[in-house]
Amino acid sequence: MNRLEYQKAELVKVLPKELEASEINVRLGATWIPIKDIEKFIFETLKTLGWARWDIKVKFSNLTSEWNIEGKSRDKGNDLAEMTYGTSRVSAYKLIEDALNLKETKVFDQIVNLDGSKTSVLNKKETLLAGQKQELLKEEFKNWIFSDQERRNRLVKLYNERFNSIRNREYDGSNLSFEGMNTKIELRPHQKNAIARSLYGGNTLLAHVVGSGKTFEMVASAMKSKRLGMCSKSLFVVPNHLTGQIGREFMQLYPSANIMVADKKDFEPKNRKRFIGRIATGEYDAVVIGHTQFEKIPMSKEYQEKHISD
Repeated sequence: MNRLEYQKAELVKVLPKELEASEINVRLGATWIPIKDIEKFIFETLKTLGWARWDIKVKFSNLTSEWNIEGKSRDKGNDLAEMTYGTSRVSAYKLIEDALNLKETKVFDQIVNLDGSKTSVLNKKETLLAGQKQELLKEEFKNWIFSDQERRNRLVKLYNERFNSIRNREYDGSNLSFEGMNTKIELRPHQKNAIARSLYGGNTLLAHVVGSGKTFEMVASAMKSKRLGMCSKSLFVVPNHLTGQIGREFMQLYPSANIMVADKKDFEPKNRKRFIGRIATGEYDAVVIGHTQFEKIPMSKEYQEKHISD
């Protein structure tokens, strides 16, 4: 097996599991549904007469993502379009067009004012009735879309190819070693995996529940990053009331670490500049400060201008 064949075989192993039709929620207006299927739904549901089908066309703009049904008024006298699925004021064709564009149909009456001008007033009764018919059409579409086996197979294949082709990277931290860590503490598998993600995946959100060990994950990530030469010192910006707690947990996990934990006095006006200088020049593994303290360390005007220009 050559290298290309090997890589292909490995990729096939991790392909996302194909979704079944029952796992795919399709709504009227989904832009991935081919136009021919929307037209077929309209014609089959409303039993559009053959001659009218020549004039009624469904269009979709890739530029504006807008649907349009041309010739909506051509199928006059169709009870299915004007009574069963439509109203005396709005045909089913217009209701479907609005549904395709994710709009709720509204019905307005024209009121003639004393000066001869006209004002549009919402007809609540007709609007409510139109909404009920629109919901009926949406439900009919859900029942119709996968009712035909050929169409079902084709659309399921299309959906999987277009939307189910990405698998999130999984990080394995089982091979990581943590020099200097408290030997009495053993990190759990999910913590090691989170640390691996932090090291190799860039910006990381540790969206774990309370008590799952997020602090140890952050501390170990910081210490491992320094050991690998990925940073010189890490800055922990935490809620003001947690600075002391984070510092204690840091030292619990890495007893020999050299860290600086800020307190209120450090950011008093007379001490602030000196403290910031210690942060910049000190050989610390990490610095822990509170949110409000961090806000008192503004970026220079020159740096802001450079950041904007870059």
